[in-house]
Amino acid sequence: MMNHNLICKVMGLTLALEGGCMLLPLVVSLLYGERSVAFVFCTAAVFCTVFGLLLLCLQQQRKAKIQVREGFFAVAFSWIVISVFGAVPYWMCGVFPNVIDALFESVSGFTTTGATLIADVETLPRGLLFWRSLTQWLGGMGVLVLTLALLPKLGAGSIFLLRAESPGPIKTKLAPKIGQNAKILYYIYIILTAAETVCLRIAGLGWYDSMIHAMSTVATGGFSSRSASLGFYDSLAVNVIVVVFMLLSSLNFTVLYLVLIRRTMRLRDNAEIRIYFRMLLAVMVLISLDLTLHSGFGALESIGHAIFQTVSVSSTTAFASTDFGQWPAFSQMLLLLLMAVGGCSASTAGGIKVQRFTLLFRIMYRQLHSVIHPRVVRAICVDGRRVEEPVLTAASLYFFSYIIIILLLAAISSVDGHTLGTSLSAAIACVSNTGTGIELAGPASTFNVFSAPTKLFFCFGMLAGRLEIMPILLLFFPSVWSNR
Repeated sequence: MMNHNLICKVMGLTLALEGGCMLLPLVVSLLYGERSVAFVFCTAAVFCTVFGLLLLCLQQQRKAKIQVREGFFAVAFSWIVISVFGAVPYWMCGVFPNVIDALFESVSGFTTTGATLIADVETLPRGLLFWRSLTQWLGGMGVLVLTLALLPKLGAGSIFLLRAESPGPIKTKLAPKIGQNAKILYYIYIILTAAETVCLRIAGLGWYDSMIHAMSTVATGGFSSRSASLGFYDSLAVNVIVVVFMLLSSLNFTVLYLVLIRRTMRLRDNAEIRIYFRMLLAVMVLISLDLTLHSGFGALESIGHAIFQTVSVSSTTAFASTDFGQWPAFSQMLLLLLMAVGGCSASTAGGIKVQRFTLLFRIMYRQLHSVIHPRVVRAICVDGRRVEEPVLTAASLYFFSYIIIILLLAAISSVDGHTLGTSLSAAIACVSNTGTGIELAGPASTFNVFSAPTKLFFCFGMLAGRLEIMPILLLFFPSVWSNR
């Protein structure tokens, strides 16, 4: 029987936490003299917190453990609810003409997609811009992971919440207790955010812009306080700093902890990171050559843009140093492939993940090998450990679901009359949580070119991609809702 009390408890705690986080942009609004915006966030914070407390009051006081079904359901529904409440400040400030646009911007923020409907972000109030980037920062590591770190009292079944929200096919525990694991992840997250904020301030940005871009970078979200993104600053120092932190944020946070904090391993000891670096290097070289030969860039300029955009797209941050929508077709295709692959497992990056692609290629090789040697049984290993068959099956199922969702979203968006390039790249951008495609979905445009129904379907794609597809898809199966 599904335990609705536990689901209400998880949702209530998450909403109460979101309401508390709304106090931060309230303070920013007051600091910049935006009293009307401060009132909006005060109202939204009270509304969100009260609703969360009501959900907590609805649950009956009885001890129970979260099971797999409750875990996935609670994660999926919590993300939907926080996105809805996160849209309230946009709507109350009158930024968008309708609720659907406000919801799209909110979902894009919390899922760290970075797709936007705002053409001129400089016109937004400072407090609202801060909330826009804060939603990405909260969604990057996961709102429920933060909930577990602050309030680890959801029972032994909390592991199912962490597994349902954490990206990647293979989960590794850093500590015996779930709350401790969540705290370790957020310690790394906060350290990276603070370090980048200081570095950007030293590079010449103000404290406000430094915080905005640091939150977006470490979350691999891509929201900026400038319409021209990082191209506005035209600064080599800023670009180098952002590239370094985008790269760090796209790596496995468990490995970063073991390398930087415990110092018990090296980056090259991890197979996924080795493959990731080789993939990035290969794409950088190919794009550099393509830009040098087929665009107006010089050799050094081509190398610089290739390095920045390769790291930016592979980490699914999608900051833009230039409009890569105007690049040669070969370079654009490489970037689209990088979007689909994404970063490493257990990072804030989106995409299928390098670990899954590695497993898929090894599954394919094993199947081809079995055709020649049908009696030979080959085990698939990662970092010297055998990968169990259920994990391999899950990776294959994820890849199949991922492709199907992208094709469906591309077909739906093409109904608006867009080209294949616009429709397909927009679908990939949403499901991979990259937020930027090519043509009309490129970095120089916004998602306003799509109709309201298409935006709602894109919201589904963004949530599915951020939650690793399964928690969202399970909502469409009647057996998940039943009490059997």
